[in-house]
Amino acid sequence: MDTLRGMAIVLVILDHALYHATLSSDSVPQWIATLSLIFNPLRMPLMVFLSGMLLSPSLRKGAPDYLTGKTRNILYPYVLWSTVYVSLWVIAAPFSGTPHSWSELLMIPYAPQGHMWFLHNLFLFYLIMLAFQRVSRLVVAAVALAASGLFDFWYLDRFFFLLGFFALGDYAVQREDLISRLLANRAIVAVMTVLTLGMPATVLLLETDLRYRIPSIPLAVGGIGVMILLAGRIGDKPFAALFRHIGRNSLPAYILHWIILAAAVVVLKRIVPQDQGMLLFTVLGTIGFIGTLTAIEVINRLGLHWLFSWPKRARKKPQGAGRSDGSAHLMRGVHLRNAK
Repeated sequence: MDTLRGMAIVLVILDHALYHATLSSDSVPQWIATLSLIFNPLRMPLMVFLSGMLLSPSLRKGAPDYLTGKTRNILYPYVLWSTVYVSLWVIAAPFSGTPHSWSELLMIPYAPQGHMWFLHNLFLFYLIMLAFQRVSRLVVAAVALAASGLFDFWYLDRFFFLLGFFALGDYAVQREDLISRLLANRAIVAVMTVLTLGMPATVLLLETDLRYRIPSIPLAVGGIGVMILLAGRIGDKPFAALFRHIGRNSLPAYILHWIILAAAVVVLKRIVPQDQGMLLFTVLGTIGFIGTLTAIEVINRLGLHWLFSWPKRARKKPQGAGRSDGSAHLMRGVHLRNAK
């Protein structure tokens, strides 16, 4: 799970590094943009799928604890850091060249600012699944994915599309034995591999971006399956330690990488020539990755976790109690099958 989260976060950092680089230079090589487009069907569906794998253990705590936990760990950092980001944007407007207004603070409850939309949507996903917790996850996923094809405004297509994969993540936990058997079947793995290869094919051959579109559903499903198998093989290897580390600190990594990239590009575009887009992207991506790791280290060393989760009083843990949930069993099952 940590390895998968880390991989997803790294893909997000690289995509946002490209975004900032292309805003500042029109000479970023096209092949880099194409490479980023290839991962579009997978990146965010994987993120919400992994979040959905934690749904059932949370629901078993009961509605009061469930809502309290999601408020502490998702809504609180969303409101706090959205306020921080909007404030910084307004203050930095004279230097960044992008106009911003303090009125954007009023938009935080209903119009997420920048990349904070993910936390906003995630909190709503948890509320929706609490309301429909007795409904089959496949039904929720099917309805949500179908609805994503009906709405093409105010990001509702993205919202319903990702809600579908959030529900599929919980389904994978509820049917962990079935999913593990499927991932151990060579024919199924071959099909998933072919579907995953469809991601570059759609970009290179069809010259289209299928992100958050219904035709990308099988591509995302295949890609997620391949990523789970890959994580099962490399998750405990030394070279995957950075992925695991980022995955264990995925929330601060996701929140802070944007401000690191935004600050870096303001400086770099004054230093790197306009026609050196490749250099700008390379340096920016490196700073984004190393800066995120540094920020995680600072947070852990200084005990700044309260910036990402509302502190609560420590409760004495019953003797013999331990964490056990379906997502852990599923990942462990896939790992054991790969080991065999």
